[in-house]
Amino acid sequence: MLNVLKNVKYIAHYIMDVLEPELIWVNGQCYRFYESTAWKNIHTSDPYMEDKESICLNEESEPDIEMVSHGSCFKHTFYVPKIFYSHIIGTKGITRRKLENETKTNIDIPKKGKDGNIVITGQERKAIISARHRIDLLIEASKKKIRYTHFLSIPLNKKNIIDKYISFKKDILEKYNKTASNIDESIFQLPAKLHLTIGMLKLFDDNDKGNAIDALMNCKTNIIDPIIEETGPINIQLQGVSCMNDDPSDVKILYAQIVLNEKLQALVDNVAGYFIDIGLMEKEYEKIKLHVTLMNTSFKRDYQGRFKEKYDASEILKVYKDTLFGETTLNQIDISELHTATKDNYYKSISSITF
Repeated sequence: MLNVLKNVKYIAHYIMDVLEPELIWVNGQCYRFYESTAWKNIHTSDPYMEDKESICLNEESEPDIEMVSHGSCFKHTFYVPKIFYSHIIGTKGITRRKLENETKTNIDIPKKGKDGNIVITGQERKAIISARHRIDLLIEASKKKIRYTHFLSIPLNKKNIIDKYISFKKDILEKYNKTASNIDESIFQLPAKLHLTIGMLKLFDDNDKGNAIDALMNCKTNIIDPIIEETGPINIQLQGVSCMNDDPSDVKILYAQIVLNEKLQALVDNVAGYFIDIGLMEKEYEKIKLHVTLMNTSFKRDYQGRFKEKYDASEILKVYKDTLFGETTLNQIDISELHTATKDNYYKSISSITF
C-alpha cells in the first residue's frame, strides 16, 4: 500500500511538472524550464524548451549574440560571473557534457576561482545560439538557489530610537524568560543595525555592484530628489509591534511598525520599482512592507535553531501594541552588505546616498 501511495505521489508530481513548468524570462524572451527529476527522466525530451510563440532560433532574433569565424567553425565569447561556473559545469562535468552533446558545440569555461569569458565554438551558428540560450537558462534558474548578498537599507540607528529599543529589549528579557516563551537575548537585533529594508539584492561581482551603485544614483536624481523637493522632508515614525505570521504564539519575526506615511511609501515603492525594472531586484509585492525587525530567530548563533525555534509573542503584541520607538527624518539610503559590520556596527555599504 505504501509503495502504491509513493507511485501516485510521483505520478502526480510528474504531471504537475509537465503541465505547469516554470517560466523563465531571459532578455525579454520566455522559456519553459523543466527542472524536476521526473522530467529529466524522460530521455526523449529536452529540459530546456523555448516558447515557440515568443522565440525563433535564427540570427535575426539574436542581435546580442556576436560570433566570429574560427577556422572552419564559429566562436561566441561572453562574460559570466564565476559563481555560476559550477552550475554550468555540473557534478563531474555532466551538465556541460550534456550541453555540448545536445548542441554539438564545445564550451570552454575558466578554471575554478578564475575570472574570464565562456567561449562556445561550433560548426553552425544556430548550434551556438542554442548553447547560449541553455546557459542563460541555467544561470537564471540557479540565481534562485543562490543567497542574497546585499540589500537596500534605510539606517535607523539614531540615538533616540536606539535608546527606546534597548529599553524595550531589557523589559522583554525581564518579563518573558526563555522557559516560558522561548525568548533569549540571541534573537534580538543589534541596536546599531536597526533599519528599514527596501529590497534584497544578489550582486555576484564588481559588474553587478557597479550597476547597483549607478541605479541608486539614478534613483536619487530622478526619483528621490524630485519627491523631496515637492513634498519636503519625509518623516519616519516607529510605533507598535507586529509579527510576520497569523499565530502570535508561534513567531519567528517580530517587528516595529511604521506609522503610515504615503510620501515615504511612494518613495520606497518607486526606488524598488526602478531596481526591479532593470533586473537587480525581484518583485515580491505590489507595495514594500515597511517594518523594522526587532526580534528574529535567524539571529541565533545555533544554526539549527534559526530554522526550527519559534517563540510566544502573544503578550508582547498586547502590551507593546502602541509603544513609540521614536522618529527620524529620511535622509539616507545604503546598498548594504549582508552579515557585515563597520566600526560603528552598522552594515558595510558599497554605496550610500544622502539627501
